[in-house]
Amino acid sequence: MKSAVRGIAGLACAGSLVLVAAGCGGGSAKDAKGGTGAKADGKEQSAAVGVVSRAQAAKLIDRYEKVNNRANKNSDPKLLSTVEGGAVFQQSKATFKMQKNWTAKRRAEYREPFTYVDRKYYIPRKGTADWFAMVAYSQGPDGKKGKFPGILVMEKQKGGGWKMVTATYSETKKLPRLAKDKDGFAVPVTNTAKKAGALAPDSLSDSLLDLYTEQVTPEGGFRPSKTTKWISKIPKTQNKLLNPHGAAEFSRGESTHESVYALRTRNGGSLAVFSTEVREHDRGTQLTATIHPSDKMKVYVGETSGAPAFFVDWLHISSAYIRPQGRPHLLGSEYEMTGAAAATDADGNMPGADS
Repeated sequence: MKSAVRGIAGLACAGSLVLVAAGCGGGSAKDAKGGTGAKADGKEQSAAVGVVSRAQAAKLIDRYEKVNNRANKNSDPKLLSTVEGGAVFQQSKATFKMQKNWTAKRRAEYREPFTYVDRKYYIPRKGTADWFAMVAYSQGPDGKKGKFPGILVMEKQKGGGWKMVTATYSETKKLPRLAKDKDGFAVPVTNTAKKAGALAPDSLSDSLLDLYTEQVTPEGGFRPSKTTKWISKIPKTQNKLLNPHGAAEFSRGESTHESVYALRTRNGGSLAVFSTEVREHDRGTQLTATIHPSDKMKVYVGETSGAPAFFVDWLHISSAYIRPQGRPHLLGSEYEMTGAAAATDADGNMPGADS
């Protein structure tokens, strides 16, 4: 994972996005020392431990930095897969694919090494989660630190190792204060289908999709923000480009890489990082109309001259603050094209689909 400008679908382009916000630290002092406490006179029980200690978290992030930088330098998804998984790896793989369209200068800038500085770890108590979060700034080889921090989540894999699985950015530096338990551990939302504030974290993906389908009501969805504003412009921009002989429709894509991670806030809400799959359907509205794929789409569909319709898949990774009452705040989002395919017939049927 590395911060990069994300563009919109085959025929349009969107603005750049920024990184996330700072908050309170995670884990207890006992946890920082390694996660276990010594027994006094053989009577005291072991101290509370986190899913990892701070020292362990630091080592995991150090390794991630090192391998990520090597993978970015060589655009090597196989190497990156040893430390990345989930939605963020899908975005990274897509970014590597898109680099064939980049200028030499942009590729060189992306391949410059970086480190995470001013790290703050948010470590849940062992047994309450199999992941931990970090808030940190990205710093380049010139020593210049990013203006906005990022929120990253590292998760334990079935095989026992750890991988970075999601990362997101924010339009604001100000995050809600996160809750801690009696031992100083971050408190995860263990049931993301249940309300943790005014909304269940699992509902955030639907709210983001509503920005594409223009089904947001005054009472529902996200409160207005910079992020909701630019996402809402995407379908309008795409349809304007296709007008008058074509149209774009947006719906939910395959949920393969959708996930949500949430921590409780002190005021009864929650802070969540979540991913959303969005499918774009570009089609001609006249029998003689032909959709011509962009250079980005050609990465997936090849050098085709056009087709009556195309499907384009996008993967968003976003962060949101679910308030105790009222509409949630979409803090930030970034997205990447993860696939494209020409329709199988003039009716715009998707490859491999019955309808």
